[in-house]
Amino acid sequence: MQRRLGLFIRIGFLALFLLLMFTGRFQLWLMIYIVGVVLSPFFGRIYCGYVCPMNTVMRPVQKFSRKIGLQRKCTPAWLESPKLPFLTLALSLLAMVMAKSTAGVQLPILPILFGLSIVVTLFFKSPVWHNGLCPYSILLRWGGKFARRSRTVDHDLCVGTRHCTKVCPSGAITVSEGTHKANIDPALCHQCEACASVCPKMAISYRKHT
Repeated sequence: MQRRLGLFIRIGFLALFLLLMFTGRFQLWLMIYIVGVVLSPFFGRIYCGYVCPMNTVMRPVQKFSRKIGLQRKCTPAWLESPKLPFLTLALSLLAMVMAKSTAGVQLPILPILFGLSIVVTLFFKSPVWHNGLCPYSILLRWGGKFARRSRTVDHDLCVGTRHCTKVCPSGAITVSEGTHKANIDPALCHQCEACASVCPKMAISYRKHT
C-alpha cells in the first residue's frame, strides 16, 4: 500500500513538472524545490524521494539499463567526488549567463539537467547522479543531515540481509562488517519506501530521531 501511494505521488509530481516544462513556467517548479529545501531539516529529503521528476524517471531507466546490461558495475572515483555537485551548479549558472548575454535567450537548464540525469543513469548507478552530479542535492543534503524525522533502522530487529542496500536509490544504507546491522545516512536518504518494503523483519521505519 505504501509503495503504491508513493508511486502515485511521484507520477503526479512528474505530470506537474512536464506540464510546467511544456508551458515554460519553470519558475513555479523552483518554488516547489525551495519548499522541499525548507522542509528537509524537519522531514528529510522528501523532495528527492517523492517530488523530484529526475528520481521518478531514473528508477525505471536504471532497471531497464540493468536488464540490457548497459549499466556499469564499477563507478570511476572522480564521479563520486563530493565537489562535483558544486561544479555542475557552477557550469549551469555559467551556461545560463552566457546564453542570456550572447544570444538573449533564457537557457532551459532544468530540462537539460533532467535529460542529463537520464543519460547518466543509463550507464551508471543512480547514486552517481544523486550524490555526485545533481546541483539540487547540495542544499537538500545539508538539510537532510539534520532531519528531525528520517528512515531509521531498529538494530534489535535488523539481521543484516542487505536487501535494503540493493534497492536504495541513493546509496544511503551501509551494513557494518562488525555488527552486521544496517545504518542509514539521513544526509543521503531520500525518505522513500524502497528499503522498508523489502526488509523481511520490518526493521526500517520513518520516525523522529531520539
